[in-house]
Amino acid sequence: WRDYDPRFLFWEVVDLVRKILLASLVLFIQTDDGSTKLLRLVVASAVSALFLAALALARPFKRADDLQLSCIANLLLTCCFILGTVIHICGEDERCETLVGFESARGASAFVIVLTVTMIAVSLVVIILQTAGAVSAPEIRLVNTGRPPILELPKECHFHGFISHCWGTGQDQTHTVVRQLQLLLPGVRIWLDVDNLDDVGKLEESVADAVNFLVFLSAGYFKSYNCRRELYAALSSSRPFIPIHEADTAKGGASIEALKAECSSSCVEVAPKGHPSYSGPDELLSRIFEETEPIVWVRVYDFQLESLKEISLRMLRNMPVYALQLTSLAQGVTVPGEIEPHCFTDRVTILVCNNNKGALALAEEVKRAAVEGRKSSEVVGVEGVGPELVVIRMADEVLGRPALIRSRTSVFSAKESTGDPINAGPRSVASLLSSAVNAVERTTGLDLDRDGDVGLTGTGLEGNVVLLLYLNAHTFLDDESTVARLVQVAMDRGIAIAPVHEQDPGLGGVPFRTFFQQTPQVLQ
Repeated sequence: WRDYDPRFLFWEVVDLVRKILLASLVLFIQTDDGSTKLLRLVVASAVSALFLAALALARPFKRADDLQLSCIANLLLTCCFILGTVIHICGEDERCETLVGFESARGASAFVIVLTVTMIAVSLVVIILQTAGAVSAPEIRLVNTGRPPILELPKECHFHGFISHCWGTGQDQTHTVVRQLQLLLPGVRIWLDVDNLDDVGKLEESVADAVNFLVFLSAGYFKSYNCRRELYAALSSSRPFIPIHEADTAKGGASIEALKAECSSSCVEVAPKGHPSYSGPDELLSRIFEETEPIVWVRVYDFQLESLKEISLRMLRNMPVYALQLTSLAQGVTVPGEIEPHCFTDRVTILVCNNNKGALALAEEVKRAAVEGRKSSEVVGVEGVGPELVVIRMADEVLGRPALIRSRTSVFSAKESTGDPINAGPRSVASLLSSAVNAVERTTGLDLDRDGDVGLTGTGLEGNVVLLLYLNAHTFLDDESTVARLVQVAMDRGIAIAPVHEQDPGLGGVPFRTFFQQTPQVLQ
């Protein structure tokens, strides 16, 4: 029943009657000698043709591919009955030539066989093309079944979601959200003002007409009177909230803390019309920020896809089909062609700088995710990899004190008692460099080669080594420029740099263009 549009749930009964008629009732026509006459074939052909026409006009299925397969099957059945009529007529050569045009029954049989094989081949090609297109289409599918989700609506609702936003700072983003969701979830219906708003006085009714309430959080959202009307209506109708957070301040975003403060100062109406039992800002703060974590809206395609998948997944959890079968969504959703999950199969050493605030916490988060990914992927028997798949080390300790280290093109600031090293002879310069290298080795415990470069032997580093660079408002702005110098040392040693850009303004996130200004010229 779930494959049918709610208006055509009776179609399964109609199809069952058709099958019974063609499989058994038709045998009651001319019971004595019906097998030698054409009436049974004519009736079967007529029934199949009429059902095919009704199927094409009514379109009772929710999914287009189900409708196409059903039409192809009924078309083949109709053709089979018609070709059976031709074979029956050509039982005698004279009648075959007169009525059909073939000189003999053999010619008619060959024609029927060729035509049948052609129809089957064409049908298979159509099915293969449809299947290939469906598999490669960027549509959301359930991980556990590989099929698109069922978007059946409850009787009291006509939309899967209502998206609430502030026109000044969220209009463009919400249009993108809705259009992308419509591409990823064909058939999804989301209420959007530019598409569905006829009367601003009916906002409360429109909110109640949707299963989910999507809140696009941007600067000034809670200051908007109409947005607050929508919020109160969602509270009154007990609609599940799906918060979407615009974090980019350059695009109208704001930090979570700023949005909470705005909500507390703006949503202070007493007994608003849409929700007379409103208890104050704390009620909204709980529903929007505490029940579920807001989904960060990201514009870069692969990351944007993750935002859209999370929005879709939360919407589906509130749909009637899945509300009582959450196990169907336990493995999440996927999109063909997306970046697949990855896990570490060899030990990784992550270096973090003590002055790069937040990098250590991020490295710990990566370590936890790596352990979970390893368990889920069952990569547990990799040779040479012990229980500690990810090792975190302080770059300050491994790469030494940056104030004493320079790249191989630098000059060590040391002097020999006999005079200036620049004016000294070759033997004195060599002695000076050797003394400087030995001094750095004694101070840092590192092994430096005689070119003045840092060697990583004896530092305890194993596996793949990477320097984690946490990009936020404070990166490269530390007093001693420790972060910049450690990055330079890592680059000189060929250590991979993994920059991670913080998106949340509340955690120090800034637009990426900021880093072109605060990154030292030598590192750009």
